[in-house]
Amino acid sequence: MKKQTVYRPLAAPRQRGWIMLEVMLCLSLFAVVLNVLQRQSETQWHLFQQTEEHRKQSDYEQKHAAMIQLVGSVAWLNHQQETTKQGYPDCQKCTGDQLAQWFHSSQTDTLDRHSSLSSEEGESE
Repeated sequence: MKKQTVYRPLAAPRQRGWIMLEVMLCLSLFAVVLNVLQRQSETQWHLFQQTEEHRKQSDYEQKHAAMIQLVGSVAWLNHQQETTKQGYPDCQKCTGDQLAQWFHSSQTDTLDRHSSLSSEEGESE
């Protein structure tokens, strides 16, 4: 014959203790998981920022090298302050008729060049 086992439910106060212990263990485990996730996300964010800064720095260096190649040496930047301290060269002041003559001669020179260019274009056609 089979022996029947009788299952008795735990007493109510004892059962509440086990439930409380299970809840505390679940919450502790959940806290550990959240803490690990937070650390990982902070590490990933920090790594992302470093990568972005490194990319920006290398991009800046490439653009800087390209500008040096296009413009040439940037040594003039260091000497620029010295040249700004120097005064303007002494010029002869022109007034009245001299100023008008200077203005007309500058316009005539430009007009002569323009007319010579247009006459060359006419001859080539």
